[in-house]
Amino acid sequence: MTAQEFLLKCIADSWLDGNGDGLSADTPLLELNIISSAEVFDLVHAIQIEFGIVIPIQEIRPENFRSVSVIADLIERFPRN
Repeated sequence: MTAQEFLLKCIADSWLDGNGDGLSADTPLLELNIISSAEVFDLVHAIQIEFGIVIPIQEIRPENFRSVSVIADLIERFPRN
């Protein structure tokens, strides 16, 4: 499963009651209130478990969580354990 596939499924399952219709890699997640700034930390936790990476706290900022494609790029920047 790619990072984008994981993120789309995780977001749909966790915040959209399993209905990912209309959710794409470029959907503005925070702008559309699909996930809140507080829920970003839940998403970070899921990412860290799934991909075996550590996302430093200074990287957890709105511009890194704008969309699935931006988050997938963030995931790729960190080495997997």
